[in-house]
Amino acid sequence: MSMNEGIAVVTKVVPSVKRAKDPAAVLTREDLDAGPISLDEIEPGLWLGNASAAADVGTLKAHAIQSILSIDSVPLPVHITDHPNLRVRHIQAADVPREDLIRHFEDTNRFIGDSLAEGRHVLVHCYFGVSRSATIVIAYLMEKYRLGYEAAFQRVKAKRRFVMPNPGFVNQLKLYARMAYRIDRTNERYKLFRLRLAGDNVRKAKRLPTECMDVVKADPGVTQESPEPYVYRCRKCRRVVATRSNLLLHKPKAAMVAQSPAKVGREPEATLEEVGTDEAVDSNGAEGAAENSMPSDSPAAGMNDLTEQLRRSSISSEHSNRSSEKDTAMCSKIFFIEPLAWMTDIYRNTQGRLYCPKCTVKLGSFNWVMATKCPCGAEIFPAFYLVPSKTEYSTVVQNVQVTV
Repeated sequence: MSMNEGIAVVTKVVPSVKRAKDPAAVLTREDLDAGPISLDEIEPGLWLGNASAAADVGTLKAHAIQSILSIDSVPLPVHITDHPNLRVRHIQAADVPREDLIRHFEDTNRFIGDSLAEGRHVLVHCYFGVSRSATIVIAYLMEKYRLGYEAAFQRVKAKRRFVMPNPGFVNQLKLYARMAYRIDRTNERYKLFRLRLAGDNVRKAKRLPTECMDVVKADPGVTQESPEPYVYRCRKCRRVVATRSNLLLHKPKAAMVAQSPAKVGREPEATLEEVGTDEAVDSNGAEGAAENSMPSDSPAAGMNDLTEQLRRSSISSEHSNRSSEKDTAMCSKIFFIEPLAWMTDIYRNTQGRLYCPKCTVKLGSFNWVMATKCPCGAEIFPAFYLVPSKTEYSTVVQNVQVTV
């Protein structure tokens, strides 16, 4: 029996069931029960607990708690949020791995720090005081004492033994430490983390939601006061279509497997490697190889060949220099980049082709919802890529040559 058939049966058997119109019957925070009151003091004045503790005025008064940081899907009851002696901050968040908590870390750290500096005890809570609120407290200790995730986690667990952030929150905390306890929007791992969140939202909404527009970066082809000197141009019309900082690098699949055999099957961190199910993308095939191997008889052609060799050498050097592992070169078979403002189709489509905004030649493709396979074997999600045979890496030296 299908799900729809099951629903039909229930509707037929219980025809008298109707949606309650009485406002008193609507589910509110007062109707929910997070179990017995539970809270523990992690540091002097800093408490971690559940929603039952946060909703009990007597408990708050007994522990001199005057500030409440609520990390939950719904706010606390009105008798708490409107209490004249309480400072309450609510952050709406669900306990799911893809929830973006890291963007709140700077704000929550400031709220906790300011409250403690004023002599106000702080209670950080979620529903059970296990995952979301524990993540916020761990982030605070990491930033305050410059700790790694594991050290901060053990400090909290020593005071509240059943804390357990979900795997997605753990990865966000590790990324927070990697970024030196601040939100570094230029960090490649953070860029990919935001892209994956956007990809999840596009999968649900079938278009890019407003709250994810920050992942689309400015058009590098538009006149700027301080443009980047290293760019990627359309090979046909030489229009700038990306800059060096827009690149999202990845290791060849063979290197990934050789270096990280133990990571197979684990929750992925904010890296570029992720398994997916899409067909292989375009790459330099026989046509591109034939173009590159054509004989050069004229001096101008010889100069072009020399320029092409310098370009390929600079690309290889660039990918090697930005490698996170000194002994592992990054893949340069396909140029995966951030979504850019000139890619007009990415706002309303889940996948499609990328065309040069000036001459309209096809430069590559994009896919928000499925992984794209690089010729090296690595699978990237979401993917926005330029085909090397359609683009040209332009350096300062080459720009001078062209100008002359």
